[in-house]
This record gives sequence, C-alpha cells and structure tokens, in this order.
Amino acid sequence: MKRAWPALCCMLLGGCVKYPEPYRPPERRQPLELREPVRLGHFTAMNSPHAPDHLVSDVLPELHDGAWRWTMQCPTFQFQLPVTRAMRLLADITVPDITFNQTGPVKITVHVSGHPLGTIEVLKPGQLQWEKDVPADWLITARPVLVRLAIDKMWTSPDDGTRRGFIITRLGFVQ
Repeated sequence: MKRAWPALCCMLLGGCVKYPEPYRPPERRQPLELREPVRLGHFTAMNSPHAPDHLVSDVLPELHDGAWRWTMQCPTFQFQLPVTRAMRLLADITVPDITFNQTGPVKITVHVSGHPLGTIEVLKPGQLQWEKDVPADWLITARPVLVRLAIDKMWTSPDDGTRRGFIITRLGFVQ
C-alpha cells in the first residue's frame, strides 16, 4: 500500500492539470476585392478605353472631340512592351493656332526610361507626327517603360489664366 500511495498522488496531481481556455474562431471576413489589373499596351490612342491606364502625370483626363487630350508641362506615360528590339517611339501631337500665336515655336524634349531620346521642334502650328528609334538597352519587358515629353513654353489663357502644353492624340512604341 505504501508503494501505491505515491503513484496515487501522482495520478491525482496529474489529473488536476488546467486545460487551456476555449476560444472562439476568428470572425469571417469578406475577401479583399481587387481592381481589374491595369491593361498596358505598347501603344495607345487617347480615345482608347485603356488610355487612362497609360497616363501617369500632367495629362488632363478630359477627352476632346472623342480623340485627343490636353497636356501640361511634362506629361508622362507608361507602356508595357512585348519586346525591346527594333522599337520606335511614335507621337502624334498638335500645337493649335491659339497656343502657337502666344508661344511661338516650341520645343518638346522626349525622354524614354529617363534617357533623352530627342527634341521635337514645332516651327508652325498644326498636327505633327514624330517617330524615332529607341535603343534596345533603354527598354525592358518586365515592368512599364516611362515616356516623358516636356514642352519648353506653356500657353496661358488670357481669359482665365488656364495653362496648357500641347495636344496629344496617339503615343507609343511601334516596330
């Protein structure tokens, strides 16, 4: 009996272990709703449904005449390229009579991925198509490529002081 006594004490003490308190499962939450992924292409017309995805800064969102948008001083765009070889940057821009009459000839400096690609010299009002080869080592396919066009002189409306750069109709990379 003396031998059974310590074993009985151990069993009684072991049976007195406090179990963890029960807990409630976490509340159910609604899954996070993700926005449709941005659809970037290698080229965009300003009247394309996906054109707003390409606009980074200094481009006014309003579409005029169903085809073009006003820019500010340094409009910036983003593009996703399928390849990097043999690409050319194409820009359809317009400097209208009303702005040209105030600013005179303007220069628009074009940068691709931070590199200066060239300068568009606008010597008379009207529409202009500009195209230039882009070195392949400036381009990548893994993430968007940034294109910036900076105008040297802004137009200021004499009526309300509104400032504008130039009109953009189409922009992007072509082969």
